[in-house]
Amino acid sequence: MSLGPIADWELALQHNQIGIDAANHSDQPAGIFAIGDVVTYPASLKLILTGFAEAAIAARSAYALVHPETPLHFEYSTTSGVPSI
Repeated sequence: MSLGPIADWELALQHNQIGIDAANHSDQPAGIFAIGDVVTYPASLKLILTGFAEAAIAARSAYALVHPETPLHFEYSTTSGVPSI
């Protein structure tokens, strides 16, 4: 896999993949988020389904960085109910 220009961003590369904190999918410096096949962390799985979950975690973490004073509220799809017709 070729990282292209991001290979020059001084990220924590491990075997041509970006080493991230799995809790927030961020690398150092703070504010760089990565998901999918390009990342590595303990017990990472290279599956499409895992990428979707990683995207949600990264988006939530990025929101907290951009809007630290505004809590992010979300609902599980199973508890939000069925819309009335």
